[in-house]
Amino acid sequence: MLAAGLIGTASAQVYRWVDESGQTHMSDTPPPDTTRYDREVLDHRGLVIQRLDRARTPQELAAEQAERERREALEQQRAEQERVDRVLLQSFGSERELLHARDDRVALIEANMNLTRDKLGNLRDQLTQANTRIAGLEAGGRPVPEGLREQADSLQRQIRVQEAYLEERRQERDAVLDRFARDLARFRELRRRQADTQPRR
Repeated sequence: MLAAGLIGTASAQVYRWVDESGQTHMSDTPPPDTTRYDREVLDHRGLVIQRLDRARTPQELAAEQAERERREALEQQRAEQERVDRVLLQSFGSERELLHARDDRVALIEANMNLTRDKLGNLRDQLTQANTRIAGLEAGGRPVPEGLREQADSLQRQIRVQEAYLEERRQERDAVLDRFARDLARFRELRRRQADTQPRR
């Protein structure tokens, strides 16, 4: 009777909500705790004219924000992958072109590595000669010129620099091989998809 009386009031808006126990409530004022209940607003005929979600708790708001950020990150990843795929297909017309590009890049790095190995060989020979002279002078009880010791120290430093440079080039070559291996696998996958989507004759 109370519900019928509320709805029958021509100018009234009636709020309807269900509590935790499943009990339906109706009132001309909103429930006291809007964070706990979804509400419906009824007109004087009892028709729903508006639905109001309950207020979100701080934990729910944080979870919703985290979910939005996750979806945005996934969308950014998808867009970036599409861009990378487009560049890959535009850059290489066939697997052969991709493999040629890989081989050319690796050959350039390995040529640089070979030059560095040659330089290292020369530096090590010079260091061996310098150390042999130093050892001979010391064995004969003669003084070792300061310039000779400085030369040996300088050669050791140069060798360390060249060894580090050679290791960097080795890592660069391995990274290039890894990248091209991934590119080749992706290229094959994209070409397969293109073939699958083309109409069959």
